[in-house]
Amino acid sequence: MENKISIIIPTYNSESTIKECLDSVFNSNFKDFDVILISDKSTDSTVEIAKKYNCQIIELPENKGPAYVRNLGAKTAKGYILFFIDSDVIIKRDALSILNDEFNKKKNNVIQGIYSHKPNYNTVTQFQQSFLCYYTWSKKIKYTDTLTSACFAIKKETFLHFKGFNTNIKSATCEDEEFGYTLIDNDNQILINRDLIVEHRINLSLLKFIKRNFIMNFKTMKSFLRNKDYFKKKVNQNNYSSVLSSVPLLGLILLTLVILPLYYSQTMIIIFLFLNIIFLILNLNFFYFVFIEKGLLKAIGIILTCYLNYFLIMTGASCAFISYIFGKKY
Repeated sequence: MENKISIIIPTYNSESTIKECLDSVFNSNFKDFDVILISDKSTDSTVEIAKKYNCQIIELPENKGPAYVRNLGAKTAKGYILFFIDSDVIIKRDALSILNDEFNKKKNNVIQGIYSHKPNYNTVTQFQQSFLCYYTWSKKIKYTDTLTSACFAIKKETFLHFKGFNTNIKSATCEDEEFGYTLIDNDNQILINRDLIVEHRINLSLLKFIKRNFIMNFKTMKSFLRNKDYFKKKVNQNNYSSVLSSVPLLGLILLTLVILPLYYSQTMIIIFLFLNIIFLILNLNFFYFVFIEKGLLKAIGIILTCYLNYFLIMTGASCAFISYIFGKKY
């Protein structure tokens, strides 16, 4: 049975990727679909490029954020299945057929797609992509507890029943993870379909990586503080155990580094080295994964980026806690 699929693409200044994204969509071997592209007040040529395709285009007069944009797309959609992809995502020719087959299995309400690990990126972007492939979509798990909105599909009735994304979250940060927890709390498992593989056309500079990850962790901690059960859910996800252990460990490493000049001794040096060894051991499997897939040089870069990433988690979460204490819930 063929189910009509509505493909919802939120865009903001996506002129460098939107053509390739739409080309991949309209090259699909499954034809019963429509495309809803929502421009979140783009100021570049994104809309002009999209007008060359058979899309329903919605242009917002002011920037509303991805949660609002996706919700609007869902309300507009006519399909039985909603397929959300980002404007820098390239789908395979059989992606829609895969979704149609999965949703014909009555038990499936939500399907999570994954990023391909084949493309090569600069070091910080590679870290981001490898982190998702190794931790979020770990091969050890069948269902994910962390919804990623860059590529996922859901029955329209399910999406609307649970009122979609939290529009109080204005930036692309934790709105998808929050919605995922809502779905899971209401007996909707998020199935990872490893055949639904997309390519992510992204290239982060070091500065963008720092800014993006700080804001992401700042907003995620705010979400955990607003919803205490969400933090428990994160802690209970075994695929993130080494990540969660590494953050306080890095705090101890930094504390030791501060103390060293003040109380320099052989003991302090040994403690500092010992803590770093534990840190590396905790993340060793991740480093090995990158080494096997991407080679030695990339793995070395990933090790250094790993320290930076956990520092951003620690500082972003700390700033969020302080902000929350002073009454800023979002």
